[in-house]
Amino acid sequence: MNRVCAALIVWFCAAVSALAQDSAQPPLVGVMRIDTPATLGLSSGLLREALAALGYVDGRTIRLDFRLAEGDVGRFPEMAVALVRDKPSVIVAQGEAAARAAQAARRTIPILASTNDLVASGLIASLAKPGGNVTGISLMVTELDAKRLEVLTELAPPGRRFGVLNDPAISQPAGLQALAGIARARGVELMTVEVHTPQELPPALASLQAGGAEGVNILSSPLFYSHRDQLGPLLLQHKLPAICEWREMTAAGCLASYGTTLRELYAIEAALIDKMLKGASPADTPAPQPTRFELVLNLKVAREIGVAIPPAILARADEVIE
Repeated sequence: MNRVCAALIVWFCAAVSALAQDSAQPPLVGVMRIDTPATLGLSSGLLREALAALGYVDGRTIRLDFRLAEGDVGRFPEMAVALVRDKPSVIVAQGEAAARAAQAARRTIPILASTNDLVASGLIASLAKPGGNVTGISLMVTELDAKRLEVLTELAPPGRRFGVLNDPAISQPAGLQALAGIARARGVELMTVEVHTPQELPPALASLQAGGAEGVNILSSPLFYSHRDQLGPLLLQHKLPAICEWREMTAAGCLASYGTTLRELYAIEAALIDKMLKGASPADTPAPQPTRFELVLNLKVAREIGVAIPPAILARADEVIE
């Protein structure tokens, strides 16, 4: 009898241990993005690649859970509440609206936000010492949108009337003021068209062409990036030289792009995720800014829309797409 009891005890302990091991899951990292399932591919792949370089394999040592607003920032609050119920170890929030929704849902979970200016938005106290449960990447969107307008006026030097494609869900008054200042200094007029949804892209581009725009500055926006495969052909159709945010947008039909690279941003994001999973506090984890920027030109687009890129701009390009 004693031997039977002992055997049962050993079996029971082993079963409990195995059950505990089976139920232990890798840490959950929730990712809130404006994307649709159709536009998520590149971003999710680059994040997985950057995490893999640090030893994290999705589904084995980490669980990535992408929550997509499908172009509607109004969905973020409900998404954040649902995500918090699943007890993520870290929340990665793309854009200010996603970050605010995540913070409102829970102020104890580390949040990594990628947005224009984390300090100016009030999400953190300072880049060096964020001071709350939010840190992340301060993207310098205002400065880069303004720089892109400068480059556009060089690409189309005779131009005196330029379009601005703006996503009001994420644009900041300071950014629009900076653009207006550069336009005045260069003696050019700006036509600003707001786009709230992908369905508004065709009429927006048509209105810029009808209004005499000689080029388009496409402001930083996850909406425009996510729908670059729709935006690029529209720019070609209307023969509008445009400068965009990312190299991938240039490959899709923009004449040029100026900014950082997605690989650099996802490497920074993965490093921050790694720190949070290892117990770092967002309050004490500095929020980095991009440090490398590249100018990409698309000569195929230039030929198709009949634009001659000045030699001085070609010489400055980091990459030329033939």
